[in-house]
Amino acid sequence: MLTVITGPMFAGKTSALISRGISHVIAEDTVLAFRPSNDIRYEMEYICTHDGSKFAAYTIDKKNVSECYKYIKKYIPNVVLFDEAQFFNKDSLLKVVYDCTSSINVIVAGLAQNAYGKPFGAMPELLAFADNIVCLKAVCSRCKKTDSATRTFSKIKLKNTIVVGGAEIYEPRCFDCWSSK
Repeated sequence: MLTVITGPMFAGKTSALISRGISHVIAEDTVLAFRPSNDIRYEMEYICTHDGSKFAAYTIDKKNVSECYKYIKKYIPNVVLFDEAQFFNKDSLLKVVYDCTSSINVIVAGLAQNAYGKPFGAMPELLAFADNIVCLKAVCSRCKKTDSATRTFSKIKLKNTIVVGGAEIYEPRCFDCWSSK
């Protein structure tokens, strides 16, 4: 089974992922969590939220997601979590997720779109393949409407489509505020 948690920056995707991971630990499931190597914002041994919550995780080379198999074979988990799925190599992540979903509950969190509104990494395919989709919204940083922000806006001109960052670069916006850049 595959559950995908998506939404813009600051919508609580990682918080929702951690919450589900903790629930499975309480249920005495074996849970493995993975994070991409290029997300260097917080501690490398944890999936971390912007407000400091964390869940133990293995940092995996974003290009070689098949590295997960060695941990899966060793621990034989019931549940596997992936945070920041958009940063992993698309084909490598899709293969691991497709291989695991027949026998493992896989929960993935990530941005479906980049700051320009373009599909981001493996997320479109994961959303299409998902058994469950959790689509979160945030407060629009511009108009302040609650539960309206569905987009991530870049406050600076980006040279690359993948720039890892937080509130210093990105903010959540509703479609109207995002499109009136």
